[in-house]
Amino acid sequence: MLNSALAKRYATALADLATEENLLGPVGDDLARFSELMRTTPELRALLTSPTARASEQHATLDLFIAQANPARILGNFLKLLVDKRRMEYLDAIIVAYQKEMEVRGGRIAVELQSATPLDKRHTKELQNTLSRLTGKEVRLESRVDPELLGGIVVRIGSLMMDYSVRNHLNRLKAQLRG
Repeated sequence: MLNSALAKRYATALADLATEENLLGPVGDDLARFSELMRTTPELRALLTSPTARASEQHATLDLFIAQANPARILGNFLKLLVDKRRMEYLDAIIVAYQKEMEVRGGRIAVELQSATPLDKRHTKELQNTLSRLTGKEVRLESRVDPELLGGIVVRIGSLMMDYSVRNHLNRLKAQLRG
């Protein structure tokens, strides 16, 4: 919990700076490239997240990335701040929080959809349009199939969950029968 709150604070601060400079999207793209580099280069991740590595070595490594990738200035400064504060280990959580912040600021929202079987394109589009009207935002559906639902759907928007699954209905019925 503490890690996600910390990541959200860092992501919000970075998004504020990026918004001021009208670079919200480009900073997100640069973050994604850096994340991919960290994912594909375990030695880099080990160096930048190591509590025993010297900050000067970490900064020199970041300077190489900055020279090669030429990210937005605020992202370079942000990454150096993470090294200085020994927070680079939270980078993945910060990136997830930043992406959510980008969606919110862009009038978009991610909606998780679970169904017992894959929905066809027509039903998916109808659901997406209905949720867009209800939320007043552009909806990006993240669909997942869960056969244990037996039928129906489960929709999660942030902390709000609407469970219209057969499994949930049967569980409620069982609880009512127990008294």
